[in-house]
Amino acid sequence: MGDQRDDEVVEPSNSTVNDWLGQKVSDDEAMIDEVLEETGGDVAAAERAFDQRSANNDPERDIARPKPS
Repeated sequence: MGDQRDDEVVEPSNSTVNDWLGQKVSDDEAMIDEVLEETGGDVAAAERAFDQRSANNDPERDIARPKPS
């Protein structure tokens, strides 16, 4: 297989991994804006709110699961 290592993961040409990963990043960026607005710009409070809502605590936002279309 040429230069590919045995442990290297190669997505097929029709993969949507980058699409849904990018969508989740975009969702997180929007959430950052929301929590900053909700906390009146208090960065520490916004970080706590973000952590509570992030994929770490919400299986619907789990980065390992593709975002439904």
